Amino acid sequence: MKIAVAASTHPDPEQAASESYAALLEKMGGTPQLLLVHSSCDYDNEALIKRLEALAPGVPLQGGTSCYGVATHTGFHSKEELGLGLLGIFDPKGAYGAGIAESRGDPEAATLAALEQALAQAGRAGEMPAAVIVTVYPGDEELMIRAIERHLGRNIPIIGGTSANNAMRGQWQQFANGNVHDEAISIATLFPSGGLGFAFHSGFEPTAHRGRVTRATKRTVHEIDGRPAAQVYNEWTGGLIADFLSEGGDLVPVTPFSPLGSPIERVAGIPYYRLSYPVGALKDGGLQLFAEISEGKEIVLMTGTADSLATRAGRVATQALKAAPFDASALEGALIFYCTGCMLAIQDRMPEVVASLNDALVHSPFLCAFTLGEQGCFIKGENKHGNLMIAALTFGPVDRV
Repeated sequence: MKIAVAASTHPDPEQAASESYAALLEKMGGTPQLLLVHSSCDYDNEALIKRLEALAPGVPLQGGTSCYGVATHTGFHSKEELGLGLLGIFDPKGAYGAGIAESRGDPEAATLAALEQALAQAGRAGEMPAAVIVTVYPGDEELMIRAIERHLGRNIPIIGGTSANNAMRGQWQQFANGNVHDEAISIATLFPSGGLGFAFHSGFEPTAHRGRVTRATKRTVHEIDGRPAAQVYNEWTGGLIADFLSEGGDLVPVTPFSPLGSPIERVAGIPYYRLSYPVGALKDGGLQLFAEISEGKEIVLMTGTADSLATRAGRVATQALKAAPFDASALEGALIFYCTGCMLAIQDRMPEVVASLNDALVHSPFLCAFTLGEQGCFIKGENKHGNLMIAALTFGPVDRV
């Protein structure tokens, strides 16, 4: 197994595809068995993907849009909000497949259709993949995860991201093979000859503020401890959303350092959390989130800083490497999904994020996409959708148990 990564900020989508793929082949020394593609929404991605399909006929291709561009081991690649990144897996002894299906109002059916395409292309009928990589549009991530788990069971790690755009205007897209859609499920199935390591965490810490969700509808928390959720959140954050309590409004610009956390499990007595991003206040006191929190769940106000977000990516990558069946010296490369909200909050510090990843990944190639939600697998095997988080997948040989 060998991993190679290349990037381009050329303004012409076909030229960006051509030059990045040529660089990838030069580094890899052979045609990849899987091509992962993440690019900004301002490209003509149909032209970009068609060009890649022509350059790599028959190669499974999977991915989606990333906010502003991408990051790799060579830096943050974004020029006038354009950037393309490719990660290729050269693994002739492994097997890989990709699939995509438009939601058309039934995301669970679309998930199964995309998954079946990916499994069929991999040609490993009756076998379970080592991991599933996903790209989805905003809104139905939890349904997608549940659909995959019903088909494959809960022991297969799911790693991915919600495709992003540059200004929250709905231009996100999902890719697989030669197809580009704006409301689809895109899936890659991995049957590598080597091993994988994964981790899913955030750069936030719990505060002393916590309560119980007493009324919720999907991604809207109406009440916390029997009181209006927005009012409780405002008190917990010291008046952060006071200006939005009477009329409601968009909270995206003001709440990226103050998400809500749901305890998932404990390791050595210490809980770990899935985060939900408060994105809107409603006139009736409800709080809109970008991930589900169901009634009866405990929630905790989390807090983060620019410093913690700049260094956390490297720590998550380190955990993914520690979880892998190979030593750091054998690492071939990594795929990272990093929250768009976090990236935008510390955009001027992206060189530090890249440096932290390079240190953690011993300067192996990596591709980092910036997503509107992250899907990952926690340390005890729980596949979840979260916000303001980081998901990491590392690749290498199987050289330790």
